[in-house]
Amino acid sequence: MRELLRYETRGILVSKTPVTLSDGVTLTLFDFKTEAWEDKPVLLFVAGWLSALSGWHEVLEEITPHYRVIYMESREKRSARLPKGPLPRFDIDRLAGDIGEVAAELVPPGTPLYVAGSSLGSTALIRAMARGRLSPKGAFLISPVTAFAFPAWGNFIIRFLPPCFFTVIRYLIVWYLVNFRVDKKKEPEQARKYTRTVMDAEPIRLKANAGALNGYTLWADLPKVNTPVVVIGAASDKLHGVEEITKMATGMPHARVEVMGSNKETHSGRAGRFIAEGMAPGFEEPAEARHP
Repeated sequence: MRELLRYETRGILVSKTPVTLSDGVTLTLFDFKTEAWEDKPVLLFVAGWLSALSGWHEVLEEITPHYRVIYMESREKRSARLPKGPLPRFDIDRLAGDIGEVAAELVPPGTPLYVAGSSLGSTALIRAMARGRLSPKGAFLISPVTAFAFPAWGNFIIRFLPPCFFTVIRYLIVWYLVNFRVDKKKEPEQARKYTRTVMDAEPIRLKANAGALNGYTLWADLPKVNTPVVVIGAASDKLHGVEEITKMATGMPHARVEVMGSNKETHSGRAGRFIAEGMAPGFEEPAEARHP
C-alpha cells in the first residue's frame, strides 16, 4: 500500500499479515517492525468499529520507531476474509477471542505485551482482559464504547431490513452521527472520518455485527480487569463522553483517566507519544483512578 511508504522511508518494515482464526475467518494485520524490535515490548493495536488505518498514522508514527506494533483490523471490516457458508459470529465474545488468538499467534512467548485500541476495539480489549483471553502489562483505551444501544429506527434497520438497503440507509446513519453524536463544528475531522468509514462499510457484516452487539454493556466486566489501564478521552467528544469514561475508569482496579482536548488530539502525535512513553518501565505499577 502506498500509504505505508511513509514508514518504510524511516526504516520501519511494514508487512501485511493474514491470520486465520479458529472459526475460519482470516483477519488482516499490519506488522510494524524495526531491526531492534526483538528486545522490546510489543503493542497490539485494535482498531475501532468505524476506524481505518489512515486515521491513526500520526499515532503510529510516534510509536513504531521505538516498538513493534501489530495493527489489527477486526472481522467486520472489508479486509477480513470470511469462510464459505453461514455468517460467522460477530458478538463481543468472538471479538475478544480474536484478540487472544492474534496475540498467541504473533507475539513470541515471554515478550512483554501492551495493548491499545479505540472505540469498539477498546471495548473488545476490556472483554478480552476480563475473560482471561490475554494479560498484557498495560492497556491504553481510547474512548471505549460503554454500551451498544441503538435508537428505535436503528433497531428496526438491524432486525428487519436486508443488507441491500444499507446503500440508502448509510446516508441516514451519517446524518445521525454528524448531527447528534459528533460536534461537526468543533470536530470536522471526526465528522469526515465517520462519513468515510460508514460509506465504505461492508453492509452484511456491519448489520450482523450491530445486531450481535445490540444491548451489550461493559460495566460487569470492569472489576475483572486487573491490567493497569489508561482510559483516554476527549473533552469535546460527544460520542464518548468524559463523564462516562471517568465512571468506567473507577470501575477497574488499576485504571486512570487521561483527558485530551479533542478527538483530533486522541488521534495525533501527542497520543502516540503518550502511549510510547507509557510503555517504558514502570507503567505496569498500579495507579489510582485520576479524575479530570
